[in-house]
Amino acid sequence: MSFASNVKDEITRVKILDKNTKEEVELPGNLKKARLCGLLQSLASLNISNSGLSLILKTANANVARCIALDLRDLYGVRSDFAISKQKNLYKRNIYSMVIDEKALEILNDLDLWTDKGLLDHPRMSFLNTEEMLKFYLAGIFLATGSINSPNTASYHLEMKANSDKHAEFIIKILDKFNIIAKKAERRNNIIVYVKSGENIGDFLKIIGATQSLFEFEEVRMRRDMNANISRFNNIDIANEQKIQASADKQVSAVQFLKQNDLFNLLSDKEREIAIIRLENPEVSLNMLADIYCRQSGNQLTKSGIRHRLDKITALAEKYQGKE
Repeated sequence: MSFASNVKDEITRVKILDKNTKEEVELPGNLKKARLCGLLQSLASLNISNSGLSLILKTANANVARCIALDLRDLYGVRSDFAISKQKNLYKRNIYSMVIDEKALEILNDLDLWTDKGLLDHPRMSFLNTEEMLKFYLAGIFLATGSINSPNTASYHLEMKANSDKHAEFIIKILDKFNIIAKKAERRNNIIVYVKSGENIGDFLKIIGATQSLFEFEEVRMRRDMNANISRFNNIDIANEQKIQASADKQVSAVQFLKQNDLFNLLSDKEREIAIIRLENPEVSLNMLADIYCRQSGNQLTKSGIRHRLDKITALAEKYQGKE
């Protein structure tokens, strides 16, 4: 199964911790309603006929279909029958369809998706009146239309479809309450809400209750970030080495120019000492030059002191190279 399918499978089976017994128990009715609200809003289409109003739902995920059926049974005593068909596209996946013609309007009213004026763009905050209900509403939206890249892929990406611009803004508003930055876009006539930050995607998995998937995601993310940091440090080291070597080559060329043009005697005794050491050690760093100078002369000289003398040698060479 894909990573997204694993996430959905996990959140269809999520339970909560009982504060008294400290044991996992089934979801209470209000949280099931919040999740079902997100599911029906994203998946259901209305059908009006002579026999009344009914809801038609289709999903390619068997666990999602089962979750909807169980929530409808537990909350409203409605039993749903599935019809299974095959997709006609390349993937040939099963499509699970169900028709809810019993208590359809009652269910929509109870989930705050219907008023006297018709369908709402989204439930009102007076319905999703706790932080936990907001979390389970997001879980329902993700179960219905969500997708998420495997953490092993090149980029982090999570997205969910919205029914309208207002619905997209509503989802973004809820995500913002949990400090998750999301944006909306239009793709193939669909409005999507997406999240690109690996840290934000991890936070989303946490709030919808996908704990095991979160552990897997964060493990891979930390490993990727560590490898990226190692690569970055290696690149910095290489750049530093190249910079050191370029500087050393310039210093050696300056010393050689002064010697070849009988200008070496223009240097002070201290500068000549450093010039000779640099000529004999053309590839070492300034720190290593300071160590060599200390061993040969018995005197201490800092890296800055070495650089200062080499700068004077280079400046003298450039002066006469300009005249030449």
